[in-house]
Amino acid sequence: MISAVVLAAGEGRGTWPFSGIRQKTTVPVLHVPMVRRMVLQLADLGISEIVVVTGHRAEAVQACVLDIPAVRCVRQAVCRGPVDAALMGLAAVSGDAVLLCCADIVTTRDTLRQTLDAYTHSGGAGVLLGAPCPGGLHHWVTLECDDSGALTGVWARGECARPRFVGVAVAPTARLRQYFDRNPGIMENTGVGSMPPVEGDLAFSFELMRRDGIETRCVIARDFVVDVDRPWDIVEANKQALGYAIASVPENRIDPDARIHDGAEIAADARLIAQAGAQVGKGCIIQGSAILMSGAQVRHGAILGSGVSIGHRARVEEYAKIHAESVLGDDSVLAHCAEFSGITFDTVLMYHYCCISALIGTHVDIGAATVCGTWRFDDGVRRQYVAGHWETPAWHGNLSYIGDYARTGVNATFMPGVKVGCYCCVGPGVIVSEDIPERKMLLAAQRQIQKEWGPEHYGW
Repeated sequence: MISAVVLAAGEGRGTWPFSGIRQKTTVPVLHVPMVRRMVLQLADLGISEIVVVTGHRAEAVQACVLDIPAVRCVRQAVCRGPVDAALMGLAAVSGDAVLLCCADIVTTRDTLRQTLDAYTHSGGAGVLLGAPCPGGLHHWVTLECDDSGALTGVWARGECARPRFVGVAVAPTARLRQYFDRNPGIMENTGVGSMPPVEGDLAFSFELMRRDGIETRCVIARDFVVDVDRPWDIVEANKQALGYAIASVPENRIDPDARIHDGAEIAADARLIAQAGAQVGKGCIIQGSAILMSGAQVRHGAILGSGVSIGHRARVEEYAKIHAESVLGDDSVLAHCAEFSGITFDTVLMYHYCCISALIGTHVDIGAATVCGTWRFDDGVRRQYVAGHWETPAWHGNLSYIGDYARTGVNATFMPGVKVGCYCCVGPGVIVSEDIPERKMLLAAQRQIQKEWGPEHYGW
């Protein structure tokens, strides 16, 4: 029997401003928390024993998965990194082999099946999942393999032309326990001058197996894989999952309880996935394929760009427009000529001529006429300070990033790439050009001049 261990214990500080009040793996991807998405995929593959290792904000992770019959949770009381978390999970399973998955990996069920199939065909050799290394990354572990797929080395920040390890591996349980116990707690395979953190690396345990002559292999994912370490990775994970979900449905899939008005203007090549209670009203325009979750409402002349998803009970109405490849979270509202491009979590309000390009957390209220800039005067991408160093995002670098339970007054303006912490309030008319820490209110200081005025100065 193959069991699964899902690692969801870390603090995820690199995803700030979305790590302030939540555990990173509870961030939604296409309306489903990442950890739940991973566990459901494993259950769909027939894995009947899934152990989720929790730690930071354990109760939030448990709330996402404990209703799934195959799941048990164990808690890492002190955050000691992924190797210690893996050992806790391995101690709790009964299967002969374990599929080990980091819960911040967003991929497809077919990719996980591909990894399991590679293990079965290997005759019990350890298997690591790899994927192409996108440009602009500042942290990765490279897998060196020969033409047959046999692992020949594991390196921190190796050549980008080689595949990177993406947090999914499978091997016999006893062997995993042995070599995770032997993990030195630091990545030893680094280049000259590199400074690895003092933290055990999962892939390096497989390097120790290789050094001992134990066959270890790597398989390259055929579908997308996003390792969510930064806020812009959340955007990419949603976009990839959305594109995959739409491409997986070759024709319209309309629930009998959904209502699509004959007076709606729908592109000829659009594919609609409409769940129970979803509605598209008269005069609405749908420019391409779309997913409407249960109870989603598109009405009063609203416009949907191509390839969007509208969450459960969310509303797009009163001539509002959601642009292509965007996700509007559950119970959110985009109304009265507002425009939105990007991703929101649940319960976000954007109203009255605001123009937003952003990743937005839960329960955020965007004031009327608020604007997010997307182009800088130098046409570049804003550099970000993350986890103690500066880096340039590999993708989506000029969106705004607005944390949970934040709000704005009217006419606020966000410069490209700024981040706003949770529980913040951005006052009316404020131009946000720098990151705002959590729990802050930012107000504009207005200088006023009072002068005499009247018909003797202006009139006839």
